[in-house]
Amino acid sequence: MGWTYGLDGTLLKATRISGIKNFNKNDFGLLPIKVATWGPFVLARFDNSSQDTVGDVVGDEWLGSASDLLSRSGINTSLPHICRREYTIECNWKVFCDNYLDGGYHVPYAHGALASGLQLQSYETLTYERVSVQRCESAPAEQEDIDRLGTKATYAFVYPNFMINRYGPWMDTNLAVPLDATRCKVVFDYFLDESLLDDQDFINRSLKDSEQVQIEDIALCEGVQRGLESPAYGVGR
Repeated sequence: MGWTYGLDGTLLKATRISGIKNFNKNDFGLLPIKVATWGPFVLARFDNSSQDTVGDVVGDEWLGSASDLLSRSGINTSLPHICRREYTIECNWKVFCDNYLDGGYHVPYAHGALASGLQLQSYETLTYERVSVQRCESAPAEQEDIDRLGTKATYAFVYPNFMINRYGPWMDTNLAVPLDATRCKVVFDYFLDESLLDDQDFINRSLKDSEQVQIEDIALCEGVQRGLESPAYGVGR
């Protein structure tokens, strides 16, 4: 058996070290990683030079001054979890994030159905320490059925790779995970207001609409990646 560590990261046992001078096992524990909890999520921060997170509340450090705005926008970590979807995309993870952060620039061209449900002229972007928030009013629903988008959509990007989307009775989160220089995996988790948990038709219809948006975004991101790898590519302004 090799070196053995305790659950707190301390080195309990080191093998074959007899004769090594000035070896103190207390000096060779695992490096601590700062974590904070936010509802069902655990966020890790590898920068040990930063101050400790007070009370393990993510709003104190990760969301910063955007925490209150997000709370008032309906970001609610107690919503029931519905499902998870994962997408492997042939692009660098930063390309996916860049597409998310373009202030709705691509929406009317790539997402026809989504754009019809939004008042794009109301699109606004608010920036905070580590959070960029995009907000947009929804267009009036034509049908009497429950509207997936509600009256306003809020899209929050938490640096460097976490996204929170709140719209109507839904909240979903996106985590962009690098796989290599030209591929990433994006993990979607969907949450829903308790009052609609038994409406399976609405859930299925909403998830299908969301899936269509992801398919459209994947086509964009993979096209951008091909462009970045082209010998004709040049940097922007």
